[in-house]
Amino acid sequence: MHERYWERNDFALQGPLGRGGLIETPPHEEALARLSYLVEHRRRFGLMLGPAGTGKSLVLSTAAREAKRLGREVASLDLFGIDSHDLLWQLAIALRLGPTERWSHATLWRAVTDHWHALHSARLLSVLLLDHLDRAEADCIGLIERCLHLDVANDGCLTVLAAAREEGGGLLLSELAEHSDLRIELPCLDRQESVTFVREWLLQSGRHRDTFDRDAFETLFDLSGGTPREIVRLCQLAGTAAERDGLDHIDSVMLLDVAGELPRSHWQHAERVFSAAN
Repeated sequence: MHERYWERNDFALQGPLGRGGLIETPPHEEALARLSYLVEHRRRFGLMLGPAGTGKSLVLSTAAREAKRLGREVASLDLFGIDSHDLLWQLAIALRLGPTERWSHATLWRAVTDHWHALHSARLLSVLLLDHLDRAEADCIGLIERCLHLDVANDGCLTVLAAAREEGGGLLLSELAEHSDLRIELPCLDRQESVTFVREWLLQSGRHRDTFDRDAFETLFDLSGGTPREIVRLCQLAGTAAERDGLDHIDSVMLLDVAGELPRSHWQHAERVFSAAN
């Protein structure tokens, strides 16, 4: 059903990241440009902050591809729920150092730093990308600070790029942010950016004609608050509903209906829309 309506099911299920990469909106372009600047100019640390669902992970993945294109050695880690030992373990694997379960925390640290220092001696450059920094255990922050004080980082041979929710992480994350060489923010989309995002998303999913009525764009923004992840979620639900009812277009009423099918935590914006309408 979903595949028939969206015509190319693979993209529709991927959300904002399509075949060619991140859908281009001004906030995403700006965040990516700032991350690329840090890599190209061999800066030490960049921290990207933004609300949940704005596409930080997707921007970070795109930055990783750009860094590889520039010839950097790239290691990408998801820090969700891990401690400093797990961070070192995953990093050693990403760097292909062949760690075993017998390796202690100190052994892992020595193997990783020896690897970076060897690259430093050869004037080769590395990039470390860390996603969900705010969801890592507290001791990860100290370990990352330790990495930032290595000679390889101070000499421009190691660039660390991290992403976190702006409301998460507390004091430790705020202290780490002070080390950032460039302020990087990824806000929600504004009303016009949301319209552009939806139209590009539809185009890449194979819908070459207008699928949403004019008023539906307004409602979609009000329901999602301009958060790309919620926009995609609502579009997918509305597409399924339209297929079920045999409709070619999506209007505001349908969007309000499908918003009510989401868990309560996902439709706070919808509640405000209903309240305003009444």
